[in-house]
Amino acid sequence: KPFITSPVAIPADGRPSWLEHEARPEPPPIRVLSPAAAYDETARGRGWASGSGVERDKALARGMLVHRLLQSLPDILQATRAEAARRYLARSPAGFSPEERERMVDEVRRLLDDPRFAPLFLPGSRAEVPIVGRLKGGTLAVSGQIDRLAVTGDSVLIADYKTNRPAPCRLADVPPAYIAQLALYRAVLGQLYPDKRIRAALVWTDVPDLMEIPDANLDAALVAITSA
Repeated sequence: KPFITSPVAIPADGRPSWLEHEARPEPPPIRVLSPAAAYDETARGRGWASGSGVERDKALARGMLVHRLLQSLPDILQATRAEAARRYLARSPAGFSPEERERMVDEVRRLLDDPRFAPLFLPGSRAEVPIVGRLKGGTLAVSGQIDRLAVTGDSVLIADYKTNRPAPCRLADVPPAYIAQLALYRAVLGQLYPDKRIRAALVWTDVPDLMEIPDANLDAALVAITSA
C-alpha cells in the first residue's frame, strides 16, 4: 500500500517554527569509570614485581586460588572447609607443591575463623556482588564487582581481597589505586543505603589481616578520581 504522510503546516513566510527557538544544550558526556581500571598493575607490590617470570606467574595463580576459596568456602560447613579447599587446590594446574597448598589452606582458614572478619562471612553476606551506578550528576557511570559485602543493622561493610606479598602494614604503604577502587564502590552504595554508614576494608590474605580505610581517605580518593 502506498504510504501517505500527513500534511505539515508551514508558516506563511516559509520558515520552520524550530528556527525561532534556541537549540537545546547538548547533554554532558558520560564517562564510564570502572573501579578495576583504577587498579594499576605496577602497584601490586614487591611480591608481584620481583622474581622470575615463573615466580610471578605462580604469585598470580596463588592470588586467584585464594580469591576463589574466600568466595566459596563461607557457604560450606566450617568442619568441612579444609578438606574442600584441599580438593580444590589439588585440581589446580598451577603446579603448587603439597606444602604450598597446605599453607594456602591454613591461610584461608585463619582468615575465615578470625572474629574480626566475622561480619563479612555471616549468613546473608554476599560474594562477588556486581555494582552499577552514576556519580557526579550522572556524568560518571561506575560498574564493578565487590569481593565481599555484608549489610548489618547500621552499616554496610565492603571488602576487597588483596594477595600482595608482603602485605602492607601501614595505610601509608597501600597503593592509592586500591583506595580509589573502594572509594568508588562506597560512593555508589551510599546512594543505595543512604541511612547506613558504608565501611570499606582491604583484606590482606598473606597475613591475614583486615585493614579498614578511614572515611577521610576514601573521601579524598573519590575527589581525586572523579575530578580527573
